[in-house]
Amino acid sequence: MDIMSVVFVHVGLPKTGTTYVQDRLWRNRDRAMRVGLCYPGDVIDDHFHAAAHLQPQRYLDWVDPEHARAWSTMVAQMRAWPGTSLVSHELFATATAEQITMLVGDLDFADEVHVIATVRDLARQLPSAWQENVKNQRRGTFDEFVAAVAARADCADLGHGEEGPFWEFQDVVTILDRWSMAVPEDRIHLVTVPPRGRAGDGLWERFVGVLGVDPAALSAPIETANSSLSAAQAEFLRQLNDRLQPVDVGWERYERIVKGELIGEVLFAGERGAPQGLSAGQRRWAAGQAEQMITALAAREYDIVGSLDELAVSLAAGADAQPPSQQEVLEAALDALAGWVKVAPVPAGPSRWVSAARNAVRKARRRAVGLRNQAQRNQAQRNQAQRNQAQRNQARAAADDTGQRQP
Repeated sequence: MDIMSVVFVHVGLPKTGTTYVQDRLWRNRDRAMRVGLCYPGDVIDDHFHAAAHLQPQRYLDWVDPEHARAWSTMVAQMRAWPGTSLVSHELFATATAEQITMLVGDLDFADEVHVIATVRDLARQLPSAWQENVKNQRRGTFDEFVAAVAARADCADLGHGEEGPFWEFQDVVTILDRWSMAVPEDRIHLVTVPPRGRAGDGLWERFVGVLGVDPAALSAPIETANSSLSAAQAEFLRQLNDRLQPVDVGWERYERIVKGELIGEVLFAGERGAPQGLSAGQRRWAAGQAEQMITALAAREYDIVGSLDELAVSLAAGADAQPPSQQEVLEAALDALAGWVKVAPVPAGPSRWVSAARNAVRKARRRAVGLRNQAQRNQAQRNQAQRNQAQRNQARAAADDTGQRQP
C-alpha cells in the first residue's frame, strides 16, 4: 500500500504558543521522522526565511539573499519524504492570495495540502500583542493600543497603524478565507488554545494530534518558561522606551541589551505579578468582536480542534483591570536594577603587566616630583643663606663707618 504524501502548513497566529510548538518540533525532529513526520530545514530559521522570501515586498528588511534557497531546499526534502511533512511560521499569515497560490503550487508533489491555524481568545491576545510591541521599543500605552486596534476592527484595509500590524496577523477569518481559495475548507484545521491549566488537553497535544502523531513519541522536552511580564514590569519597560527610541539606541543594541539581557535574563527571572488585563469597557468590546469571529468561523467547514467557545471573551472573567500605580512601576524598575546588578559581569581589572607598567609610571612621577621639590628646597636654602650673608656684610660696613667695628 502506497503511503500518502501530505504537507501541513502552519500559518500561526502569532502569540498562540507558536514559538513553543516550533521549538519542540525542532527538538524532536529526529524522533518525528521515526513516526513518519518530516519537519524540514537545515536550521530552525529556515522556516522563517521561507516565509519571508515568499513575501519580499512585505518583509524587505528580512529578505537575506544568503537564505534565498531555504524554501526550495525544504521543498526538496519534503518531496523526497514519503509521509507527512510540516512547515511552520507565523509570517505565512500575511501571505496574499497570489503568494498562497504560488506556495501551494510548489507543493504539487503532495497528495494533499492542509493548513493549520492556532487561535487564542482576544482577552489574552490583546495584552500579549501590546506587550510584544513594548518589548520591541514601542511606547504606546495599553489603552492607546486597544483603542487603535478597535478603531481598525471593521476597516476593509487591515494595514497597521500606530498600534502595529495587529489585524494583519490576528484576523483569522480573513486569513483563512485567503488560504481556503487554494486549500479546501475541510483541510483547514483551526486549533484553539485551551485555557491555562487544562491537564492532558494542551496546545501541544491538540497540534500533533492534527498531524496524526502520538505526543508521547515526541518526548524530548523544552523549557516552558512563562514569557509574560507583569503589568508593572511592562509599564516600566514602556516608560523606559521613552528614553530608548531608535534615534537614541539602534535596534541591534536594543535587541541585545534590552530584549536579550534586561528582559530575558532579569525581568523573566524575577518575581512577577499579574499580567496586563482588560478594563470593563475593553472587555465588552472584545466580547462583541469575538462573537462576530466565532459566528463567521462556525459558518465555514473547517476542522475545529478544541472548541470555538474557547475563543469567547467572558464579561464576568475577572475584575475591571486597573493600570499599575507609579509606586508599583517604581518597584518593578528597582527590582530590575537590583536583578541586573546581581547578574551583570564584574568589569575585568587591569592585567598584571598593565598594573606593573602603571606602577612604574607612578614611581617615576613620584621621584620626579620629589627631585623637583628637593631642588626647590635647596634653592630656597641657598637664597636664604645669601640673604643672611648680605645682612651680615651690611652690618659690618655700618660698624666700620661709625668706628664701632670690633677687632
